[in-house]
Amino acid sequence: MSRHIYSIGDTVVLKDGPVRLARSNGACKVLATLPETGGSRQYRVRFESESFDRCIAETDIDTSRSKASARAMAPANTPKKENTSWLKANSVRTAK
Repeated sequence: MSRHIYSIGDTVVLKDGPVRLARSNGACKVLATLPETGGSRQYRVRFESESFDRCIAETDIDTSRSKASARAMAPANTPKKENTSWLKANSVRTAK
């Protein structure tokens, strides 16, 4: 499973196509990253002129007119903090 190129909050521009409506300029905001479907990464996006969300594939995005955030472009194998659990075993109390 590969990482999404775009992150939540990024503005992306969709490719021109016969299905797109002329009233929108093609730019929309990424609201969520979704799991891959059919080998294509998916995003939930919203146009400013619309009151509903759309689900688009990454192949629908015009990469030459869209800019990914630096956070999304970071390599996947960057060192992370030490894995510590949010649950502390010593602080759990059980009834006897």
